[in-house]
Amino acid sequence: MNVRDRSTYGPGPENLGIEMPLPPRADGHAFPSASGGMGSARDSSDLSPAAQVASQAMQMPEIRMDRVASLQQRIASGSYQVAPQQVADAMLRNLAG
Repeated sequence: MNVRDRSTYGPGPENLGIEMPLPPRADGHAFPSASGGMGSARDSSDLSPAAQVASQAMQMPEIRMDRVASLQQRIASGSYQVAPQQVADAMLRNLAG
């Protein structure tokens, strides 16, 4: 265990045990990492499948205009059929929460 008397050190982050990132190099290459390898020039992340689906859902418009146009066309042509029992069941489900 590394114990230091902090009263003899300045208030900088390096004296609090915080590792500060290095500024970018002028030549565009990464500095060697603490493990001895080269760090990457860009950070990257991988999303889980569930996060990918959530991300796609967040990018979808709130109103799906293609669906609205299709339904409007079917209603106008008289080909849109509604099952009364399904409507009633959906209304009851919505009321029940």
